[in-house]
Amino acid sequence: MAYYQIAPVLCVLVQSELYMHLYLNQVASGSNPDPNQLVIVGPSGGFGTTAVNDWSITIQPGADNPPVAKGQGLHMNLARPKTKWYMSFNIEFQDARFAGSTLNVMGIFPENGEWSIIGGTGAFTMAHGIIKHTIIQSSREKRVFELKIHAFYTNMTSSQLISYKQKRTPNN
Repeated sequence: MAYYQIAPVLCVLVQSELYMHLYLNQVASGSNPDPNQLVIVGPSGGFGTTAVNDWSITIQPGADNPPVAKGQGLHMNLARPKTKWYMSFNIEFQDARFAGSTLNVMGIFPENGEWSIIGGTGAFTMAHGIIKHTIIQSSREKRVFELKIHAFYTNMTSSQLISYKQKRTPNN
């Protein structure tokens, strides 16, 4: 007997489309008294350097604004001689509307580009999509990214689930 079972399921999943316009506030460690990322492995800026992050995400640019979410995860330098950062993090929402829901994000950290949304939880169950990001403010220790989020997700409470057995006809 096999240790797994696969059964076909006829299932209509209702998907919703999400557009968000947010700002990610990155504050590097160094002389800054309140950083939201920290190098944990390797020389700062060198190949193999790994950092953890707890970035604030706001609806207006600047870390002084109240956060609606946090970008929590890690990023590492994976290229020589040029710097190229791989990142994997979760956007965990804190505002009343989406509290506790997440978007799972990964990708390469160029100055401007796109990250993949590869999953989600809570209100954003099974999310997939992209985040277009652009640096709009930059200094030695702080950067602000404009995030344009476009994703599709499944609202599990409104999905129409039809059992395969219920839909089967005698000719199947």
